[in-house]
Amino acid sequence: MHIPDGYLGPPTYGGLWAVMIGLWSYAARKVKKELPVSQVPYLAMASAFSFVAMIFAVPLPGGTTAHITGATLIAVLIGPWASVVAISVSLLIQALVFGDGGVSSLSANCFNIAFIGSFVGYALYRVVVKAGERFLAGRNMEDGGGRSRSSEVIGTAIGAYGGVNAAAICAALELGLQPLIHGSAAGSGYFPYTLAVALPAVTIPHLLLVGVLEAVVAALVVTFLRREKTAGGKLPQVGALAVAAILFVLQATGSWAHDFLIEPKGEDFQIAFGHGKQRKEFEVSKVKQVKAMDLQGKEIPVQREKKDKGLVLKMAGRPAVIMATMDNGYWSKTIYGWQELPKRKASRVVEATRSLFFSKTILSWSEAAQAASTGVDLDFIPLKNPLELKAGDSLALKVLWRGQPLPGAEVIGTEHNRLGKTDKEGLIQVPLVKGRNLVTVENKEGLKDDPDADVITLAATLTFEVKK
Repeated sequence: MHIPDGYLGPPTYGGLWAVMIGLWSYAARKVKKELPVSQVPYLAMASAFSFVAMIFAVPLPGGTTAHITGATLIAVLIGPWASVVAISVSLLIQALVFGDGGVSSLSANCFNIAFIGSFVGYALYRVVVKAGERFLAGRNMEDGGGRSRSSEVIGTAIGAYGGVNAAAICAALELGLQPLIHGSAAGSGYFPYTLAVALPAVTIPHLLLVGVLEAVVAALVVTFLRREKTAGGKLPQVGALAVAAILFVLQATGSWAHDFLIEPKGEDFQIAFGHGKQRKEFEVSKVKQVKAMDLQGKEIPVQREKKDKGLVLKMAGRPAVIMATMDNGYWSKTIYGWQELPKRKASRVVEATRSLFFSKTILSWSEAAQAASTGVDLDFIPLKNPLELKAGDSLALKVLWRGQPLPGAEVIGTEHNRLGKTDKEGLIQVPLVKGRNLVTVENKEGLKDDPDADVITLAATLTFEVKK
C-alpha cells in the first residue's frame, strides 16, 4: 500500500500535502486536548506497533506493497486522531530511514493509511458496537462502559477489514488517476496504468488476504486486552507490554547473527556456520581457503569432506592452528528483510553488503598462533597463551585491520555478549570461561566501485579451549 516516489504527479501529492498539513494540525490539537498525559507514552508505543506491523510487506503489481497497518486497532485503543498521529510518525520513519514509501508521496500514504484507515475502521467499529448494545443489551456486559465484549471484538474485526480495504482503494484511485491527469500512459512519466488495472491489482489482494489478516490480528489483540482488563488489569498498560514484547522479539531476531567457526569433530575438525549450538546448512563452496599449521609453522595438508551441516577437515598431522575463510556472497537488506541477492537483483534495498568471514582456532601455543594471519584483512592476535589461563582470567587481544591496529571495534564474547570496544591501540581484555571460548569482531568498509554492494562486511572469530 506504500506508494513510492515518482508514481504520483505534483497535483496529486501536492494536494494531499495541503490536506494532510491541515489534518495533522487538527490531530495534534485533538490529541493534546483529549489524550491524558499518563497515556502519552502509549502514543509512541502505538507508533512502534504500526511500524512493526508494516515491516512485513508483500510486493504488489504497480509499485505498491500489501501489509497490515494496525490503524483500526490503534484507533479503538487510543482514539482515531491519536491513530493518525501515531501512524504518520511510523510512515515518516519508514520513508526517511528505510526507503519504504516515497518522501513526496508521504502525504498520500499518510492520507490513505493513517487518516482513511483509522477513521473508516473506527466508524465501522462504532456502528457494530452500537448495534451490539441494542441487540445484546443485558447479555455478557463485562466492560465498565456497558459494552458487550463480543460486540467489541466483532466490531474491531469488521472495522479492521473495512479500514485497510478503504485505504487500499484510495491508493488504487490515486495511482489509476495519474494517466487521466497527466495525459497518455506512455508519456506521463508517472504511474502508467489506468483505473481498470490499478483497482483490481491493489484491491483484490487486500479483499482476499490482507483484510482478513488485519481483522484476525486486531480481533485477537482486542480479545486478549479486554480479557486482561476484565480480570482486573489496566488496558493501556497491558497494551504497552504487548507492544514492548513484540519489539523485544523483533530486536532479538534482528541481532541474531551467525558464527563461522572451526570446532572439534571426533578426531577431526569441522567448519560450521550457525548460532550458539545451532548449526545451519551452508554451501561448502563458499569456503575459499583452509590452512593448518603445526607447532613449527609448517603447513599441514587438509582434506575436505561435506558431512551433515558442516565441512569436515581431515589432516595427516596434529595442527597447532587452523584458519579458514568464507565468502558468503552478496546480501541485500530490503524492507522485506535480508535476501541473498546482489543489489541490482533485489527490490526496495535499504543496504547491500558483500559478506566475508574469517575463523581461527588455536589448539597448541606456538609462534604461528601469535603471528598475524597472512592474506587476511581482519584478525585477532593473542598477546599471551590462552591455553594456560583459567576461567575468570582475562586475555589481552589485539585486533588488526589489514595489519594495523583497529580502534573502536566492538568485540562479542562466547555467549554473544558485548565485551566492549578496542582502544586506540586495537587492544581489548577478554574474560574467559571454562570450555570452548569464542570471540568475534566485525568491521565494515564502504565500497565505491561495486554496483552490487554498498559496503563490505568482514567478521573474524577466534576459538580456543580453556580447561582449568
